[in-house]
Amino acid sequence: MNKKDVIEKIKKCLALSKSANQHEAAAALRQAQALMEKYNIDADDAEMLGIQEAFIAGSGSKIPTVFEAVLANSIAKIMDCKALLNHDVQITANMGFKKVHRWLFIGFDPAPEIATYAFDVLYRQLKKARLNFISTQLARVKVKANKIKRADLFCEGWVLEATKHVSNLKPNENKLNQIDEYVKNKRKVKTVEPKDRNSKTNTNADRYQNDLHAGRQAGKDAQLNQAMNGGQQFEKLGAGS
Repeated sequence: MNKKDVIEKIKKCLALSKSANQHEAAAALRQAQALMEKYNIDADDAEMLGIQEAFIAGSGSKIPTVFEAVLANSIAKIMDCKALLNHDVQITANMGFKKVHRWLFIGFDPAPEIATYAFDVLYRQLKKARLNFISTQLARVKVKANKIKRADLFCEGWVLEATKHVSNLKPNENKLNQIDEYVKNKRKVKTVEPKDRNSKTNTNADRYQNDLHAGRQAGKDAQLNQAMNGGQQFEKLGAGS
């Protein structure tokens, strides 16, 4: 197979990786990774297929939290993609309408699909870590607003640790310029400031610094599915991937 055919096959495997069947999804990811390694497919080879888009739900919030936005943008940087929050209207089962807010990754194939996979895996781990922190460390906190704020700080620490090597990456300016031009022509972009529930909190206080530190400690365990081990892009996370 030539590289274009291989990349097309990789794309099909990545599509199958979204299957609700856990075993089928894992097998598809292993196949995609095996093909990438066997044929030495990297991000530069993917340019021949042009710029593509891929969506992933995340929290579904119209205004995402700081930690969710940092996670999405860090993964986008790893994959030489752009991460945008997309707002859409979908038809419901009873023929009504609802607003849907999803993360949109834009880049050269197959980077956007891989980025959505990475975001999905890490965001699920983050939510699980958050629930565990709330149930164990914040069990005695009675005021709900305070509990949410402290859990947010934990999540910020988690994301900072899980993506700590991203700042050292050198972006592919040529690709990003092409993606920017694509976005300019295809998408209407509205800048939204992420939600920071601790903007008026004295986060230098010991209690809040401890929450942040707890998040960083938990973030050391962040890792992508074993099926994707060995992928150079994921190794850039520097968090056990």
